[in-house]
Amino acid sequence: MEKGILSVSQLNEYLRMIMDGDRVLSSVFIRGEISNYKLYSSGHAYFTLKDEEGQLRAVMFRSYASRLLFAPSDGMRVIVHGRVSVYGVSG
Repeated sequence: MEKGILSVSQLNEYLRMIMDGDRVLSSVFIRGEISNYKLYSSGHAYFTLKDEEGQLRAVMFRSYASRLLFAPSDGMRVIVHGRVSVYGVSG
């Protein structure tokens, strides 16, 4: 690594480490609207959670998605619970 220059993967790993150690980000409730919802054959669900001013990408792992009592869909307004982190490969 050149002095003061990070690679993309180094930055993602640093951000993940910071976020995973943050007490507030380890358990948050977020209100938003589901968009781009897709359930994959792995059982994991990927979607965007958005409001009028911002958006964030989210994943719901199979172990949680399989226990839902409703079928999520685009446009649905929800309150989700989870943790905020960064996936090292894609941010």
